[in-house]
Amino acid sequence: HRGFKDIGYHFYITRDGGIHRGRSLERIGAHCKNHNRHSVGICYEGGLSAGGIPADTRTLEQKATLLALLRELRAVLPEAIIVGHRDLNPLKGCPCFDAVKEYEGL
Repeated sequence: HRGFKDIGYHFYITRDGGIHRGRSLERIGAHCKNHNRHSVGICYEGGLSAGGIPADTRTLEQKATLLALLRELRAVLPEAIIVGHRDLNPLKGCPCFDAVKEYEGL
């Protein structure tokens, strides 16, 4: 309904830890207003409790895949900073964990 031709994220991680590539890294994403031109968008399946409340619902498999992906991206983009959507837009609650703190040593 927003007119996108494809997924706005570069990577999507399913609950079983599977990773699906969306847009190529060479293409501008559509995942974070005012930050798409200089960022890589990663999304994980979940993020809401059974009652629809924002919550960190990542599985162990998702955490492992996300960590491996971030390490791989760090090798390609060593100057990149790792933040969550909520760190760039305070009106967003995602991800439902503190990405800055969790990955500060990466």
